Amino acid sequence: MLKYREILRLASMGISQRNIAYSCGCGQSTVSDILKAAKPHGVEWPLPDEMDDKAIRLAIYPEKNRKSKDKAAIDHERTAEELKRRGMTMSLLWNEYCGSALAQGKEPYMYSAFCMAHREWARRNDVRMHIEHRPAEQIQVDWVGDTGEVIDPDSGEILKIYVFAACLPYSNYLYAEGFYRTDEEAWVSAHVHMFTFFKGSTPILTPDNTRTAVTKNTKDELIVNEQYRRMSEHYGCAVVPTRVRRPRDKGSIEMGVGVIERQAMMALRHRRF
Repeated sequence: MLKYREILRLASMGISQRNIAYSCGCGQSTVSDILKAAKPHGVEWPLPDEMDDKAIRLAIYPEKNRKSKDKAAIDHERTAEELKRRGMTMSLLWNEYCGSALAQGKEPYMYSAFCMAHREWARRNDVRMHIEHRPAEQIQVDWVGDTGEVIDPDSGEILKIYVFAACLPYSNYLYAEGFYRTDEEAWVSAHVHMFTFFKGSTPILTPDNTRTAVTKNTKDELIVNEQYRRMSEHYGCAVVPTRVRRPRDKGSIEMGVGVIERQAMMALRHRRF
């Protein structure tokens, strides 16, 4: 549970909201929300010794607690972990939640309320760094993890499809294309088609450390595949791969890959073309 009591104590001492958030292990917006909610209810420091964090929460959010007291609780930590799994969606998790709630004889939240409650929990508990992107500054590119299948109309053979994905981080505008291979030729062809689709190139190309783009990427040395380097030179781009073990460097394309996997790959998984 959030440290409501400590947040109010530190605020009474004139500590900045930023430092309070750092001390209490929560977001600055959470500190701001709690202080705003406490003021109209007259909850301020000093507080009685018996008034713990739970009692403070009930005091400053009476409407929220009264409305949700009969609803089945949402396991937000599990929901957050499950959403990291490939192909998992809020809709699937809500169905599981409803089944569990009904089995316990409790009333579940509606889907919209379930999503809203989880977004609010994530906002309060998940501290993230906001990264500013400039329009048309870079394109993030990668291969989608999931594969699709098509049937060769002549031979009837089932062929595997590998999906190339590209994203403009400022607008989150996506491009995707399927290939039969993931070699350098397919990689370069995908970029050429991508530039045509976006109607231009950007100064920076940001691939993941895939072998079709980067031969070596260490702190001391970066070696880009020669064919990819020549293509980027032709289009006036600089290849700046993501740093190893820095997932936020490729946050936009990861989100785009997730959209493609959930809304396209899963939807077509049981269909043949």
